[in-house]
Amino acid sequence: MDYDAQIMRITKVKTFVIGGSWRNWVIVKLETDSGIHGIGEATLEGKADSVRAAVGELARYITGKNPSTIEKHFQEMYRRAFYAGGEVLNSAISGVETALWDLKGKSLGVPVYELLGGKTREKVKLYANGWYKAGMSPDEFAEAAKYAISIGFKGLKFNPWSGRDGIDFYRLENAILNEGIDAVGSIRESVGPDIDLFIDCNGIFQTAANAVKAAKAVEQFNIGFFEEPVPHENFDAMAFVRSKINIPVATGERLFTPFAFTQLLKLGGADIVQPDMSHAGGILSAMKIAAIADSHYAAFTPHNPNGEVSHAAALQLAAVVPNFFALEHFPPESWRFDVCHTGIKVNDGWMEIPDNPGLGVEFNEEAALERPYEPVDLYDLHRPEMALKIPKYIDRIR
Repeated sequence: MDYDAQIMRITKVKTFVIGGSWRNWVIVKLETDSGIHGIGEATLEGKADSVRAAVGELARYITGKNPSTIEKHFQEMYRRAFYAGGEVLNSAISGVETALWDLKGKSLGVPVYELLGGKTREKVKLYANGWYKAGMSPDEFAEAAKYAISIGFKGLKFNPWSGRDGIDFYRLENAILNEGIDAVGSIRESVGPDIDLFIDCNGIFQTAANAVKAAKAVEQFNIGFFEEPVPHENFDAMAFVRSKINIPVATGERLFTPFAFTQLLKLGGADIVQPDMSHAGGILSAMKIAAIADSHYAAFTPHNPNGEVSHAAALQLAAVVPNFFALEHFPPESWRFDVCHTGIKVNDGWMEIPDNPGLGVEFNEEAALERPYEPVDLYDLHRPEMALKIPKYIDRIR
């Protein structure tokens, strides 16, 4: 028997940039000579065209290859690139690598989690993001929080300071600090003591002292984690903040490799790591990050604002990783499930792990092509004008 003749080969790489209300999805599709295809996601907010070009360059390598040797391909795409570790290349690799896992699962007729060691849980807890608008009053925050809880969420993430008139990232005026504190207190009072509250600072505090000041002011409200209290570049500063406050520190959406997370955790910079499944190099790289975190007794909670394919990949990893904590969930675009159908079920704020082969996502090319690319920049991400573009929850979580 000619063994080489029996090996599946990748014949074509397709990239779809799908226009959204506040970010474009970048979906990668790998086609093979067997008729089976795999899909992955390489969404990089504000840099969709850059990633599309990078996927095209990776296509020169991956076309004609056997898709089953996933780690080998990752090493070639990452190490042989020489200039490795940046967000554009790593996002492109994430799309290709995730599609390889989807292909392998489909070819074997099993979910990806079965190829990673099997399930450690049957469902994962969701927490809401995008349920509020930046700069709201305490009463407005409270009403929005009540609604999010009424549709089933058991946890809420928000930034109580972002978007307020006159905010200066290098200064923290008492009026702005106090408005944020009042908003947190109002939310806690409205949802009661059992709902998880998480604060995402989005790195807005440009001095560690202000981050500490803000955190200590809201410790009384039982905050589950304090995310990106300072920008992501300085691990020593992140560790300093963590050493001064009594709220777990979460960070990692703007870190892209296991090496960066190793350095962060060695310095004591985080209690919870948050790699993004579309940026961190793919499923196996994210699993390595989770293992590194576990060795430091830190939890794993992937950053999850992107499309349905990235969401499905996060769910597969959540099934396997023992130190998984909770999964972020944004309001879905109205067309989301026309482009990517999954049938994933949510019950009482918990998402069930699906058992479909691969990632369990049915990708509709025709529906994707109906959503053309629209340039979106992130300069206004944490300003009120961008918040107006984010979809809203209507009657249900999904």
